[in-house]
Amino acid sequence: MGCMPTEMNTELSPSNRRNFDRERVAFTAVVWPAPEDAIRSATSAHSGFRVCYIDNLSMSGLSFQSPQAFPIETTLWIRIRMGAKTCQFKGIVRRAGTHMLAGRRSYVSGIQFVRSHQTTHAQAIVAGYFDTCRRRMLDRTAKA
Repeated sequence: MGCMPTEMNTELSPSNRRNFDRERVAFTAVVWPAPEDAIRSATSAHSGFRVCYIDNLSMSGLSFQSPQAFPIETTLWIRIRMGAKTCQFKGIVRRAGTHMLAGRRSYVSGIQFVRSHQTTHAQAIVAGYFDTCRRRMLDRTAKA
């Protein structure tokens, strides 16, 4: 899997959220509604934990598949383990859809990261991950 070099995004706005290369990835993550959305839906924030599969990642957002639908504008927390490090992002569902695979329905969500201390820290981990991937790819190319 290839990764492209990337810069840190300090301003996540609708006008620049697509300015970053998206990379295909394969991570498992835990997703749960932020407390404000858990209250609106009359569920406990902890009862909403779901394991999901992240298939696309950039410095400004990600997309994932899960067994549960998350409505557009829902605020979520996403925790991803990337190697030895764990990232935690807060994001807003901007796109939602369904996906059928082998007769099973899964729900696809496109997330835009929300500015927060955790997101800034997590973006640094993602940038490091992308940089490591880029270096590995360059090493393989040099050896070939």
